[in-house]
Amino acid sequence: MTAPITTLDCAGLWRRTLLTAPGVTDTTTDVRWLQGLSRFVDLRRPASRPDFTGVRCAAEVQDLPTAHRDWLAAVDGFAGTLVRDGDLFHWGRDIGLQPAGPFPDEGRMRLAGAVIVETGVHADYVEHWEHEPAEPDSARWALELSGPDARALLVRVGDRFGWAARVGAGVELSLGTVTESHWTITDSAIPWREGCELTPTATDSATVHTHDIGPDGRPVRRAWTVTDTEGKPQL
Repeated sequence: MTAPITTLDCAGLWRRTLLTAPGVTDTTTDVRWLQGLSRFVDLRRPASRPDFTGVRCAAEVQDLPTAHRDWLAAVDGFAGTLVRDGDLFHWGRDIGLQPAGPFPDEGRMRLAGAVIVETGVHADYVEHWEHEPAEPDSARWALELSGPDARALLVRVGDRFGWAARVGAGVELSLGTVTESHWTITDSAIPWREGCELTPTATDSATVHTHDIGPDGRPVRRAWTVTDTEGKPQL
């Protein structure tokens, strides 16, 4: 049995368990989608990830084996706003790792039990999405941020967060968990960010600071200006 779905039904962290398309069946790519009220962060990483232990920063990538560099180049992900029109959903890509395709990212979605089934509109595909367990929490909000030659999106849903940032030519897409005093990155398009703190803090209603790593591996504290909010952000 299937049922209609709304944007609010999509809230939370989802993992793609199946992709089918002509000549393609994929159950191994690590695809995770964190959906808030309307903003979202989507992270897509190939299977067979190489070991990045000991890599501390972007400056060390050029010295990695070809397999490591190829894997990094194949990571995809994007973030923006999800818009619904009936059973048709459009994912706006405000920040992305890879160039957008020739057609809008649109699909029709329905609930089949606890699984979201997404069917492509401009491409022939079907995806299955399963909800990841999370600690119950009423937090559901987002912040759009800007800085010098930079923009970012922070999405909070319960004890999960999604972070998308473009600084210069570089893009970070990360997911993580929130405890009472720590925002820890657990999964990222940038492997050396995993285990690090994002931990945003607000000095006033218009300014947010986050932890980052510079190209040389040194800690960086970035200042952001809040350009838009959704829900009731609390930092």
